[in-house]
Parts: sequence; C-alpha cells; structure tokens
Amino acid sequence: MFLIGWTHTQYQGGAEMGWTKRAVILAAAVVVALPLAVWAADRSIGVGAQGLSSPVPSRMANAWRQVCDDKGWELFTVDGGGDMQKVIDAALTWVQMGVDAIHIFFPPAGSIGELAEACETAGIPLITTGYGCGQGQTFDVGMSDFEGGVKMTQYLFDSLGRVGEIAVLHWDQVPCPRQRYGMLEAMLPEFPDISVAASHVAKFPGAGEDCRAAMENILLAHPEIDGVWGAWDELTMGAVQAIEAAGRDDIICVGIDGNKSTFDAIRSGGPFKMTIAPDWEGGVTIALEELEERLWQGLAALQSQFYIDIPIVTAANCPPSGWFYGEWVAAGMPDEAK
Repeated sequence: MFLIGWTHTQYQGGAEMGWTKRAVILAAAVVVALPLAVWAADRSIGVGAQGLSSPVPSRMANAWRQVCDDKGWELFTVDGGGDMQKVIDAALTWVQMGVDAIHIFFPPAGSIGELAEACETAGIPLITTGYGCGQGQTFDVGMSDFEGGVKMTQYLFDSLGRVGEIAVLHWDQVPCPRQRYGMLEAMLPEFPDISVAASHVAKFPGAGEDCRAAMENILLAHPEIDGVWGAWDELTMGAVQAIEAAGRDDIICVGIDGNKSTFDAIRSGGPFKMTIAPDWEGGVTIALEELEERLWQGLAALQSQFYIDIPIVTAANCPPSGWFYGEWVAAGMPDEAK
C-alpha cells in the first residue's frame, strides 16, 4: 500500500514566479515510522507588511529568508506598498495554499481580524510584530514601545539639560509609533522647560524623504530648535539630512530601530546621537523556536506576547560598520567592521 502526495509552491510579492511539482511515494508502514522532522523540508512561511521595503520589515523578512534558505523551506513575501488590504489578501491566499505559518510585521490596529479567523480555522499559526497580543493571532513578538518611548524621550531631555525646544516627527497609523509618541506626551508635563516648537505627522511610504522636507521647513520657521524626536530612525534620518544640509551642528536627534545607517551616522559625530536598537532578528529567532518546539508539535505557544531586547546605543557603545547591535554583541563586540 502506497501514499502518493503532490505539493505545489508559488512565490508571491517578489520577482520570482514559478511552480514546482513533487511526487512522494512512500510505503505506508514507513510513513507511520517516520518522525515529524522528516517533513520539515516541506515547510513554507509567509511574511508581509504594508511597507516591506522599510528598514525594519526588510530586516525581519531577510532574517526569515536566511532561515528558509538554511532549512530548505519556501518563503512567500508580500509588500503592500502602503496598502494593508493587499497584504491581507495575499495572506488569505497563503492560508488556502496551506502554508505552515504566517508572520505579519507592523499591521495597523484592527487590520488582521479576517486573517486571524482564517488562520484559526485552518490551524495555521499567525504571528505578528508590533501589533500587540490578544487580538486573534497566535502570538506577537516585538519590542515594548512604551518602554522604548520612555528611553528615547528621557535621553533627549537629559541631553538638552532638560531645557530647550524640540521638533517631533511621528506617525499614528500603527500601534508602535503611536505608543512611543504617547510616552513623549505623558512625560512632557514633568519637564516644564522642554517645549514642542513643531510637530509633523509623516507620510508613508516615503517617510524619510517626507521628514527631510518637513525638517527643512521647521528649521526656517523655528531656527531655535535644540532637538529632534523621531518615532523611528527613518524619520530621524530625514531630519538629520536636512540639519546637516543647513550646516547646523547644535541639534540633538534621537530615534528607534538601530539600523546600520543609523550607526554610521552616530559614529560620524553628527546630529544623530542616540537610537534604541531592538533585536529585530532575535524576534524571528523567537518565532522560529515557538513554531518548531511547540506549535508544530501540537502545543500551545508559551505566551501570547514575547519581548525583544531594546538597548540604548550612542557613540559610547556603537558597533563598527556593517554590524547590527545584537549580532555584534553575540560575536563578542569585535573592533573590526563586518
């Protein structure tokens, strides 16, 4: 007696399109004896974001790509280009295809309901990052944005001597930057000599370029600006470019994400003085461990919310060129560029 199975794969959201067909013929007795690990080669993972080309979603997608390349798994990706419904539609297609897990990065609040229901019905783990737990998904893995918002705000205010005027660059369409901004607003009354001279809500996609243009206008209208608070590094980097183009070297800028370009800017001694460096790649590692050790073994997730480390990085502890902070620390903090 034999078992004959057919599987197919399709790449979505990228340039690669192709179909493969594999036939597996196994004696039924052998099938019963094989451990679950034998089937691991047939795993498939779907990942997506409404802005997959942005630095952090891109980093997490690349981390999953490395996992899939190492294990011989299939990876499906979708970039919504600012349209979250495009991401949901692609993910619903993955559910119909029977992928083994789906990971969505930074979805807007209330956007995954339909997908969560479909995944639950199909028995497919749904992981989110930057969404918060308890909203229908299997679990969320990401940073505490409240904590990150406090850290960056405290650093900026202290660096200014708790006196001065700041510009604020933020975005309110997803929970992460909204929660960071909420901490800024909550802390301002405790620092009466800090005032917000200008505030700008970034446009997305293209947030970096938008914030550069916004900062150019802010510098003209408020040349007395002492500091810049950016909800994430991409926004802050746009402001830094405008500040440097204006020949200013007296403005302190802070952000969150810990991208390699941010570290380059910090090491240069320019306006970008501090970032929070979440271990985004470590978030993928946590997700993978939960899938392999629990969910794919028929066990429930260990918890509904997992947190990654979020160290403060300044010139005092900035990694050399080419390193992300987490991998640099894991490598023993070498002095050499990667």
